[in-house]
Formats: sequence, structure tokens, C-alpha cells
Amino acid sequence: MKKFSIAKINDNVYKKNNYLETNYKGLAKILYYFNHKILEIGVKKKYNKYLVEIGGGAKPHLKYMDTNSIKEYTIIDDIKYKKRILELSKENKKISFKFINYKKFKLPKKKYTRLIASHSFEHFNNFEKNFLKLLPSLKIDSILSIALPCDPGITWRLLQYLYYFKQKKTYGWENFKEKDLSHSRDHCTPVQNIQKVINYYFKNKKNYFFPFLVPSINLNIFLIIQTKIKDFRY
Repeated sequence: MKKFSIAKINDNVYKKNNYLETNYKGLAKILYYFNHKILEIGVKKKYNKYLVEIGGGAKPHLKYMDTNSIKEYTIIDDIKYKKRILELSKENKKISFKFINYKKFKLPKKKYTRLIASHSFEHFNNFEKNFLKLLPSLKIDSILSIALPCDPGITWRLLQYLYYFKQKKTYGWENFKEKDLSHSRDHCTPVQNIQKVINYYFKNKKNYFFPFLVPSINLNIFLIIQTKIKDFRY
């Protein structure tokens, strides 16, 4: 009798520095630079006092910010990135850094003035439920800064196909089907679903599409969303 078991493929996306090697070099580095800078559009200094970043262990958004007003910076991510806190503390001695393991986190209520999630929410299983769990940790006068890949849009898919030839040796994929399977496990929530959840729960928001500016998932690579917790539909 045949066994219907989960396929085992080489998947070295997050091993060592593979993520940084493929996403923060060459053209990709330029694209992600603009992704991070757009996240800062219109953000007032008062919101950058107590920050929590979801999934910022590999590449914290902090490096793209004006750090003068930051008092505390909390990162929620895999435990393997905990050592990044030591590095950040040495580079930014005036800021208090904290690290929380994403597998067993409990956030204080109404503490943070800004939540940052740069290319993190697409990794969430049951996005709506887990997204809402984060919101009680934010003060009423706080903002959410969210960056998402326009996945599975046409432009994103085309870029992924082109980058496959650069990534396959580093990540260990034998063919494009393995990349697709790996990607489906990693990006388990499509951008359209995340957008619909945020559109439902927040009355007002600003959407920034990059690089072609027109409001289309298919024509762009990134979607950046800025909204305020006071605009939540209670």
C-alpha cells in the first residue's frame, strides 16, 4: 500500500545567512530598501517610542529608521535570532532591546506605540485569529506598519521564477516545483486574504503599492499598509 506522506525536499531558506544572501544583495537589496523606507512615510516621532516588530530577527527594520525617539524595541521571532539583540544593543546603546520567542509569547497590554511587520504576516497560519491576538498590546494612540509581498500576483510570480536560478543552489532546490512547494509552506497566507482582513477590521488605512504605484496586486511587488489602532472597528 502506498504511503501518502509529506514530501521531503531540500529547504535551506533560513539556514545560516541564506535569507540575507539572496534577499539583501543586488537588485533585491534595492527593492527591499524601498520597502523599508516606504514603511516610514508619514510616521510621527511619537509613534516610535515603544515598538514591537514581528519577525524582525533576520533583518530588523530598525536600520531604516530615525532612532532618536526610540526608548524600547521588542522583536518577536524564532529563538535562533535572539543573539541579534546583543548586536543591536551594542550598536544602539540608548535603546532598550527585548526579544520574545514567537512560539510562546505573551505581550503586555496597551504598551506599544507602533507595531511593525515587514514580510511577516504572510507566514501566519490562521492569520485573522493570530493578527487580532497582537492588537491588545497596542496603545489607543498607536499605529501599525505592515509590508507584504504581492504574492501570488503576476509580477511577484515572474520575479520568483527569475530569481529561482539564482537561489536554487543556495537553497538546495532541484527544480522549480520544489521551490514552489517550499514557497507554499513558507507563504501560507496570500496577500489578498491579509488585505481583506485588514480592510474589514480597520475603517481607515493608507496603501502604498511598489514599484508601479497603481493599486494592483498583479502589477506590483510590495504592498505597504499604514493604519491606526483607533480606526479599529470595535
